[in-house]
Amino acid sequence: MKTKQSFKQQLRLIVSVLSSFVMVLLLVQSYRHQRQTDQRLSEMQNALQAMSTAHPASPQKVSPAIILDGGDAGSEEVRKQHNLEEIESAGWKLVNQRSLEQAVKAVRIFNDGIANVDSNSPDLYNGLGRALLVAGEPREAIAAWRKGLALDPRISDMQSGIGWAYWRLNDPSRAKDAWERALDLNPHSIDAWSAMAWIDLALGKNAEAKNGFQELVKSDSGQKSWVMGLSMAQGNNTDIGEISTFFRLPALPVFERPLALDPAS
Repeated sequence: MKTKQSFKQQLRLIVSVLSSFVMVLLLVQSYRHQRQTDQRLSEMQNALQAMSTAHPASPQKVSPAIILDGGDAGSEEVRKQHNLEEIESAGWKLVNQRSLEQAVKAVRIFNDGIANVDSNSPDLYNGLGRALLVAGEPREAIAAWRKGLALDPRISDMQSGIGWAYWRLNDPSRAKDAWERALDLNPHSIDAWSAMAWIDLALGKNAEAKNGFQELVKSDSGQKSWVMGLSMAQGNNTDIGEISTFFRLPALPVFERPLALDPAS
């Protein structure tokens, strides 16, 4: 009888010990699992923090503010000049970003200035033409520049802009004529020389090309293509293939005659 009771007590003890062992084992596993979970969460947080540091959110570009003066202070001419300067500053900041979206905004700004401030400002038409060109509207750009030149035919930038617009319209002959007119107005025009120096070089006009590249290098000696162009002009190198690596040229005969129909009409 005692032996039977002793066996039951030993059995209960064994069961108790086993139960305790199982509980401890479960607790250890739970602790390990929690630690792994915490570690993974920590790694994810660190990764997210590193990503946010490496790629900070880009601030949205804000269009430049235009502060027009419609008050009574100063003369009408002073207020008008202030407004023109504000419009030109805001418009050119957008144009110089060389972005289609920003150029479209610039077109609106210059058009509003022409409509509401001064319809006879050649500078506004110059800005409008450049904005239209960047916005992918070369025909409209030529029309704007021609209106500006009718107001002031001395602005070389508008003639040079017409050259770039015709270049976009695949009429190299009219483009070349416009650039040459621009250089007649301003022999130091960087905008015109940046095309004509290469064209003159390709056409074997080394003296003109050398003069053009000297103007370009003088304005920006860090522009390696211009430095190379000057070296080629000094060496009488008129290799079309080499020139085209810096300024892509069409077949040279197209410079001799314009298209039968003016693509800007």
